[in-house]
Amino acid sequence: MLEDNYILENAMEKIKKFDHIGLHYNLVADQVYKMRFGKGTDPFSQSYIRYLIAGLISFDMGRMMGSRKYEIEHEGFARRLYRKITQIQTICEQIIDSNIIQIDLNHYSSAIENVYHILSENGEGALNEDNKDHFYVGATKILHFLNPNLFIIVDSNAAKAFRKTHNVRYRKGTQPGYTKEKYLECMTRVKEDITAFGLEDFKALDPNTPITRIYDKLTFISGQELE
Repeated sequence: MLEDNYILENAMEKIKKFDHIGLHYNLVADQVYKMRFGKGTDPFSQSYIRYLIAGLISFDMGRMMGSRKYEIEHEGFARRLYRKITQIQTICEQIIDSNIIQIDLNHYSSAIENVYHILSENGEGALNEDNKDHFYVGATKILHFLNPNLFIIVDSNAAKAFRKTHNVRYRKGTQPGYTKEKYLECMTRVKEDITAFGLEDFKALDPNTPITRIYDKLTFISGQELE
C-alpha cells in the first residue's frame, strides 16, 4: 500500500531535498549517465571504466579504493576494477540493457547475485584496498553505473529505509549485514514500489533521470530522516 510506504512518502519533497544537499552527486552522476547512454558506449571498456571510477569517488567510495584510482596500466584500484569488470562481463551482458520494470528478476536472479558477489567479495584481488573487507556498497554503485535503469544502490541509508518500509532484515549500525540475497530482495521491492506508484508518475518526479537513481534519492533522504 502506497500510504504505508515510507520511502515513497512525500516523494517530491524528498527529491527536492536531495537535489539541494547533493549537488556534487548529481553533477558527476549526470555526466556518467551521459557517457553511458552515449552512442556506441561499451560499458565494459577501459574508457568507460574511468567514468565508473569518477562515479565511485563522487559517491563516497574513495577512502576504500586506495591508490592509482585511474591508472589501469599500474597495479592499484583501476586495474583491480578492470579485472572484476572483465570477470563479470559475460554474466552481465545478458542484462546490461535491461530495465528494472520489464525484467523478470526471478529468471535472472542467479546472474544478479553472481555479479554482486564477484564485485563485493573480499580476499585476493578485492576492490577494497584492505582486501580483508568486502566492497558491498561499492558493488551496488558499480552495478548502478553499469546499468542505471536496472541496478539500485544500497548503502546504510537505503538499508535503513528498506528495513522500515519493507522489513528487509538489515541490522542497525554501519554494517547492516549486506548479502547478495538481500540485494535481490531490495531490487524486487523497488520494482513493486515503482509499479504501484505508476511508472510515468514516478519518472515525472525527476524527469530525464534513470528510475533507479530517482529511487536512490528517495532512500538516501528516507534513511537520513530515520537517524
